[in-house]
Amino acid sequence: MFTNREEVLEKALRVFAKMNYEKATQMEIAKACGLSKAGLIYYFPFKQDLFVAVVDKYVFHTQQLENKFQFTAGSFPEFIDQYVSGVEKTMNRLVHMLDDGNNPNGCSFNFYYYHLLMQVRLYYPDVEKKLAAIFERNLQLWKSAIQKAKENGEIRQDLDVEETASMFWHVFFGISFEQSFFKGLNIKQLSKKLHSIYSLLKA
Repeated sequence: MFTNREEVLEKALRVFAKMNYEKATQMEIAKACGLSKAGLIYYFPFKQDLFVAVVDKYVFHTQQLENKFQFTAGSFPEFIDQYVSGVEKTMNRLVHMLDDGNNPNGCSFNFYYYHLLMQVRLYYPDVEKKLAAIFERNLQLWKSAIQKAKENGEIRQDLDVEETASMFWHVFFGISFEQSFFKGLNIKQLSKKLHSIYSLLKA
């Protein structure tokens, strides 16, 4: 029997990701946690409280840059490699948590995570600014790396830093989202595409 808050959050993550907020009743979540409904309510009196706690841990905390990436000083190609490595480690950690042997719809576990993100926009109170902050921090990360590459003469001087950063970020996000509908993000393909863009921008 699961008797601590962290285990409840992990089990609830799987339920919300694979079902959805509306279908995931407290009874359904309690069953997944090995608890009675009263046992679940002991930790989280309301379903929305539990959903918010799940999202805070597995979306907002997990997606903080300091929890995903470990960058060291180096060239822009090395930045790309370190970025891809951070994406891979985060993805593997989330897939490991979501993969409990139960895949009711035969989707990739990346897809279930995006399914959770869609619910965040619908059911997490006043979430727009928090989501925008995630995207903005990622964009700023690319902008800083590109500005440094420009100053170091690695890429052309005529490139607009903001537009170039946006291009890298949107390529990553687009590939990640598209491939989630199939087998999940292919890390080798992601790396190849990001390095291919860099090759077009080299000084």
